[in-house]
Amino acid sequence: MKMDWTERLTQIRKDLDKLARFPTAHEILIRYLQVAYEHLENCPPYAETLLTVFEALLSYELWHHKTMTKLAGSQELQMRYIVPLGVEMRTALLKLVDKLERIQAYSPDEIVIRELLKAHCYYQLGELEATINCLEEAIKHGATHPLIYFVLGYNRHRLAITEYARWEPVGQQLVVTDKDAFERTLRQALEDFRSGLSYSGHEPMDARLHFWIGMMHEILGERNEAIEAYQKASEIDPETYGDEVRQRLQHIRSTESPSQPTPPPRPPAELQEERTTIKPISETELESFRKALGEIETVSDLLRKMGGSSGGKEPSEGN
Repeated sequence: MKMDWTERLTQIRKDLDKLARFPTAHEILIRYLQVAYEHLENCPPYAETLLTVFEALLSYELWHHKTMTKLAGSQELQMRYIVPLGVEMRTALLKLVDKLERIQAYSPDEIVIRELLKAHCYYQLGELEATINCLEEAIKHGATHPLIYFVLGYNRHRLAITEYARWEPVGQQLVVTDKDAFERTLRQALEDFRSGLSYSGHEPMDARLHFWIGMMHEILGERNEAIEAYQKASEIDPETYGDEVRQRLQHIRSTESPSQPTPPPRPPAELQEERTTIKPISETELESFRKALGEIETVSDLLRKMGGSSGGKEPSEGN
């Protein structure tokens, strides 16, 4: 028997709860999909196409995290199985993006849902500029939840360090390749994070936003502003950010002497990855590889980490 609109919304809520139980599903992913779902609830039943795509995306995420969790716990895990898995994930995402691009949205909530789902797919595919464009469009039409501003700022930060800088493993330093674009993008990220701050200044997301504001200032070499933002994060949520903030403040203050050059901030893990050939993983490597699986953010990261390619000829859709 075909479920009606209300029953399908109820099933989505159940599936979101199920997704949240997977250890590989980050809290930001869960909250992001919950924000999209809140806009979906405001849509009339004629927006059935969006509902169907939301169900498909959620099914993909459940399959994705079930598979990743199973692989991470497998004693027979082999690298040669991971790249084909990444290609299958990429194929599924490309199909979802194609469907979303063809959806006509009319109300603000419909536009928000479409753009948030597109942004999620593009992010997983490693297309940061497309991700940012979709998030900006969603915000323009009413996606003003602090989490969306955080996600936008995070993606601008990621764009800056992956497109306008490179990690030099020999010298252990971040080398900026386009100074103007690098700084401009980070300052845009700063504004995104600030836009997400609440009026009270003490909401749960505020600590995360202040922490990232501090990171942007630190990368830009603005020490006093970085210290102030880090301290605010620690004051709001000392349990989460207390230790990390103490370490960062110690690092900043230890390099305040003019005679000491400021070492560049340590880049995210994806900039430090070295491409590896595809080969069976040994038993001694298994434990560290399981840990690595938990740190993979996107399908693009997965393929890069395993030595596959996320570009070039698109995989065939098959039957």
